Formats: sequence, structure tokens, C-alpha cells
Amino acid sequence: MKDCLELYKRFNDIKDIKDLIDEVNELRHYYTTRQFDRMQEHIKRLMIKYSVETAVWNAVNCCMPTTCQQSYINAENFLQAVGAKLIIQKVPDCASRLTNDYDFIESMKKCV
Repeated sequence: MKDCLELYKRFNDIKDIKDLIDEVNELRHYYTTRQFDRMQEHIKRLMIKYSVETAVWNAVNCCMPTTCQQSYINAENFLQAVGAKLIIQKVPDCASRLTNDYDFIESMKKCV
């Protein structure tokens, strides 16, 4: 599977997508530098920022993460779903920017 950031960069001109890219980069930084407390704080801020999406995510994904690695993976997957939703909502011609990524477009539709 492709890294979602590479695809989101095609939509860097949309403020909400740019913000999402920053959120993913921050999450990855905390994880790779083993700043797990800061990573958990960042995840909590994301849960507040995307409260509606969080409620839906938690209703569908009933197994809560118990380790730092699981929290990181869960947050990455959550942000990918949020990104898919934002792209579909904010970019009416999103398919034209993703012409070579048919599988990703189909997975975005399923997320939304």
C-alpha cells in the first residue's frame, strides 16, 4: 500500500489537507523519536479536533489499542480515513489528481 502522505501532497493546496499532512508528520516524528507521552497527547488533541470522526471510528473499531505501537498504527489508520473523507468532501475533481491510484480511490470511498 502506498504511503498516504505521498497521495495527500497532491492536495497540498487545500488547507485542511495541508493541516492533516502536518498532523501525520507530527505523529510519525513522536513515534520514531520514541516520544510516546507526546505522541499520546497529540492523539488526544486529534480526538478532540476530529470529535465526530473519532466517535464513528471508535464505534466501528471496538478494540482499543493497548501498546504504544498499537496506538500509533490506530492513529495512522484514523488519519488516513480522515484524509479520505476530507479529499472527497473538499475536492470535487479528486479522481483527476489520482488517476494512477484507482485502488486508493476505491479505498477512500469505502472509508467515507
